[in-house]
Amino acid sequence: MSHGQSFTNKGREFWVGYGHNQLFGASFGNSQDMVVYLSAEQPANVTVSISGTLWVRTYSIPANSVVVTDLIPRSGGDDCRITNEGLYRKNIHIESNVPIVAYAHIYGSASSGAAMLLPVETYGYTYMSLNTTQDYDRDCYSWFYVVASENSTRVRITPAALTKGGRPQDTPFDIDLNKGEVYNVMGNNPGTNIGNDLSGSVIQSIPGSDGKCHPISVFSGSSRTNVCQAPLFGGGDFMMQQVFPATAWGARYLTGLTSSSTAAATLNPNRFRVYVRDPSTAVYANGVRLTGLVNFAYYDFLATASQYITANKPIMVAQVMPSHDACGYTDLGDPEIIFLSPVEQAIKNVTFYSTNKESIQVNYLTLIVHNNGLPSLMIDGSPAVDHSYDHPGLAGYKVVVKKLAAVAAQHTVTCDSGFNAITYGLGLYESYGYNAGSYVNNLTFLAELKNDLSAGPNTYTCPKTPFGITIKTLYPLTGITWHYGEVAGFTPNANIVYTSPVLAGTEVVNGKTYNLYKQPLPAAAPSIGTYYIPVTIQSPSIDNCSNSEKFIVEVKVLAGPTADFTAAPDCAYKPSVFSGASPEAAVDTWEWDFDDGAFGTGSRAERIYTAGGNYTVTMLAGRSIDGCAIPVTKAVAIPGTPVAAFDAPAVVCMPGGESKFVNKTTMPGAGNAAMQYQWTFGDGGTATGEHPVHYYTARGSYPVTLIATSTAGCADTIDAVIANFANRPIAGFTVSASEACAGTEFRFTDNSTIPGNPANAVRIWDYDDGTSGTTATPAKTYTRAGSFTVSMHLISSEGCISDTATTGITVYPIPVVNAGPDVITEPNRPVQLKASVTPVTAGVLWSPPTGLSNARQLQPVATLQENQGYVITATGDYGCSASDTVLVKVFKELKIPNAFSPDGDGRNDTWRIPGLEEYHHATVQVFNRWGQVVFKSVGYSIPWNGMMNGHKLPAGAYYYVIKPGDNGYGVLSGMVMIVR
Repeated sequence: MSHGQSFTNKGREFWVGYGHNQLFGASFGNSQDMVVYLSAEQPANVTVSISGTLWVRTYSIPANSVVVTDLIPRSGGDDCRITNEGLYRKNIHIESNVPIVAYAHIYGSASSGAAMLLPVETYGYTYMSLNTTQDYDRDCYSWFYVVASENSTRVRITPAALTKGGRPQDTPFDIDLNKGEVYNVMGNNPGTNIGNDLSGSVIQSIPGSDGKCHPISVFSGSSRTNVCQAPLFGGGDFMMQQVFPATAWGARYLTGLTSSSTAAATLNPNRFRVYVRDPSTAVYANGVRLTGLVNFAYYDFLATASQYITANKPIMVAQVMPSHDACGYTDLGDPEIIFLSPVEQAIKNVTFYSTNKESIQVNYLTLIVHNNGLPSLMIDGSPAVDHSYDHPGLAGYKVVVKKLAAVAAQHTVTCDSGFNAITYGLGLYESYGYNAGSYVNNLTFLAELKNDLSAGPNTYTCPKTPFGITIKTLYPLTGITWHYGEVAGFTPNANIVYTSPVLAGTEVVNGKTYNLYKQPLPAAAPSIGTYYIPVTIQSPSIDNCSNSEKFIVEVKVLAGPTADFTAAPDCAYKPSVFSGASPEAAVDTWEWDFDDGAFGTGSRAERIYTAGGNYTVTMLAGRSIDGCAIPVTKAVAIPGTPVAAFDAPAVVCMPGGESKFVNKTTMPGAGNAAMQYQWTFGDGGTATGEHPVHYYTARGSYPVTLIATSTAGCADTIDAVIANFANRPIAGFTVSASEACAGTEFRFTDNSTIPGNPANAVRIWDYDDGTSGTTATPAKTYTRAGSFTVSMHLISSEGCISDTATTGITVYPIPVVNAGPDVITEPNRPVQLKASVTPVTAGVLWSPPTGLSNARQLQPVATLQENQGYVITATGDYGCSASDTVLVKVFKELKIPNAFSPDGDGRNDTWRIPGLEEYHHATVQVFNRWGQVVFKSVGYSIPWNGMMNGHKLPAGAYYYVIKPGDNGYGVLSGMVMIVR
């Protein structure tokens, strides 16, 4: 299991403040001192400076040694003490060229406190202040301070109680900080011994002026306080510890009570504070659920036995040494608070420092380790310990106590199993203590590598072995990116971006339930080595502005197996054999990808390909012991095998026996590859063509075989039987006439000989003019003249086609005659008729011959006194004729009466104009003397009766205008009298 980057308390850069101390006061004369212990395992050059000042000290530290810094300034211009609530710009900065561990120690006048420092790479975004009850004097305070390691840092602070500066309880406020600046918050003290406990205050980094969240660190402590103050002889002490970020909290804590100064085996009672972010968190101590949550933030209890503290959600645990002679505490010592590491942050190698400053008389190391780790446990190079006992809360673990010399010294602890440890010193009314060393990993997510062939997770992979990195988080994710594109040589050579990742399940790890997200595509490393794969996860629950976290997963790549395979390819549809081999006995898994969508297993595999072609076959040979595998890829050519197929005739028609065979052989995967064909027709006949035609001479049942063979020799055979024979029909028909005029109907009568079922036979007529038909006795009318060959053949109900019967017919043209336009003339005035005929050789006859100059002339002259209609008939070849008509109109002169008497006596009651009724387009208008129209007519079929709109007009003269519209007449006008 990987935590991304493996951060510990060892690093290159640290920040720490000069926390508020009762000894700052005038009554104590500012009598405390502060130093930093710098411990190095390799030669180190370290610079300690005070930000905002010119105070700088440099130290060259030999390997495996400790340097105690100069006293940190507590007066003058370099004074960096935190003396009140508010902003401070002077802070202690530690920088090293190699990783070191650092501890701060403030001591003086029977008051001492020490803290393990955490490097800047472990800084987080969300913290909770971890304090103790504040009970000592009116100038003592519960406090915490925030340190910015970057410019433009903005912090939101929600105090758990009223502060000395008047900040209300549970009311957040924001503070802007730049690199190295400190903001200190102090619990209000109303002027008594009891001050406000700031435990549970929340400190969060929020977007600064640059829009980014910046990592911060938090220290919690007390100017001085009692713990379990005893009636007599109890003591108070200064406290300061650096707080772990919320992401480093765990769910399992193994604790060991501190030992008495008189004997390592004598255990003193300790108080424990268990801090929760979620008030619903269920917390257990040695299997008993805790109750009495204080301020929705922590549980506080006294223990007389070492505790195994567990929870269903992340928690933080502080171990507190009581005041001298308080809560059953015996012998030397005074209050101290130590922030513990969870089992999930257990470490295998620590270096720490013990001191004898401020009258420390006894130093201890208390360590909890699994029983399996005891044989390898070495403290300062020795396995010797002063006391050990089974942990009462968790079987299989030991609590180990080592008494250290009461001198300033560096110590090293190593073990092949992870352990948790605290170190502390005891004196008369004096103590110090801190976490001996820890991982400070982000426990909200885990990463797990698994080789694809492995049944479970792996600690390494091998070159070219497919593997995946599973991400496990305490919260649901909205996106994951595995940045393989940023690591040279990896497959794939691009990032794997998983948008809206699908939950693959959950898993309880160290008492916490993690969501599992599997890498959707496998990856593979190029060669042996150690690689660092960046992974970015996204979730609204991530404690920073971007709601994303980018971490590094270490991938170790060790030597993988060796293997190879041979291929024995055969034709498609036949087994091709693949044989894998390895010189390593541990290679015991074999997976095959045959490049056609099929897969196989086993060292020997067969594949029947269904199509010829070139295939890229991959063998993955692996070791089940670690899932490592080696892919071997080779190109394998599979000869294509034809798929023989043909269409045989549905029926063989006799006589003749013509049989056409349509070859439909295909070569899957090889397109239209060249092939050879061998046909046998069952009557002794053979052929090698692709689409042969064979002729059977007699009826029978004949087996037909086609063998199709590729150029590579791969063959396929197909058989069919020819047994359906039938007689051909004999086509024949008659026609109603061999000659006729265009437009005349020809009738055809079928008199074919049709075997089988004649009613189901199909006739196919071709009339030689682009038209056809299928009826048995069709009728055909030709619209154009010419000679036509009519043909007909049949298809019997058995499918046999007859020969074709034909006959010729002649269609004669019908003349085209036009009698010409109608003619208008006057009586006895000759007029020529304008007829036309095609062809011009056609004879013509006019009927009746009345008034015509020649009735057989195409354009005769007509002389008439009355209207006469004529019909012209043209007759051509084969007596084909056509007719047309023309009208000759004879118009007489109009005689217009000048008076009429519409008095109803039956004489001259209307204005009758003889002959005008023949002028069908004539218009007649009559006006009175005022120019008003009193009568109007188009045509004159009804003469005027002297009325207007149903009323009689008076006698008198009226003006008329007549327009005959025919025969060249112009406008006729004049006067007409109405006589009454």
